Amino acid sequence: MEPTMSFPKPRAESRCRRLPEGRRVEELADACRSAALAFMWSARASWGKRELARWLAGPYARAIEATREPAAARSTARATSRRSISDETIHELVAQSHARVAAALRSIGMWRDNPRFARLMVDGGVVVGVIDAASAIGYAPVASPEMRLVDRVTSLFVADFLTRPADYASFQVCDVCAGAAFDADHEHAESCVGPAETSETRPATTTVAARLVTLLGLGDRAA
Repeated sequence: MEPTMSFPKPRAESRCRRLPEGRRVEELADACRSAALAFMWSARASWGKRELARWLAGPYARAIEATREPAAARSTARATSRRSISDETIHELVAQSHARVAAALRSIGMWRDNPRFARLMVDGGVVVGVIDAASAIGYAPVASPEMRLVDRVTSLFVADFLTRPADYASFQVCDVCAGAAFDADHEHAESCVGPAETSETRPATTTVAARLVTLLGLGDRAA
């Protein structure tokens, strides 16, 4: 399964960028992995508005700092985020996004086996190539106001995967709790916290699903 994004493809000049002075490709990959794993382990159907906002302004913001949209574009997303959104809507959004990212990650072997995967992800506007002052080459997540939450999390994993694919030889998504980890099976078993509530175990109402369309930069599309 290849990630399918919901936002416009990048312009040709946006396919590769030089990182700001002092930023390193490996440091950026670390930030992407940290933010992505934080979502997969902590968000599991328990996040409300406050927790999601903290993740977006903290780990996620650090991961996209080098490649985020200009301030003018970000102001649109901030204005939208000030709309009144219920905790029920946020819980459902997070649960659906978590389930969809987990499903994509369970097919990560297909990412590894596809020689065109990097090209497809750049062409599709999921990630951009980056190079630092030491001439190290890697990938960074794309961040734009039109992106859904599931797209944002997926782009973090794709950027990290393409920058250091060998690390993902031990990567797994737990079938019990849907947490993502690089640990061996027996190590994860000791910390597994049981089933995660997802959109499959907590059905969405028609009202909530319809509202998700309106959340610019976060919302999902109604089924």
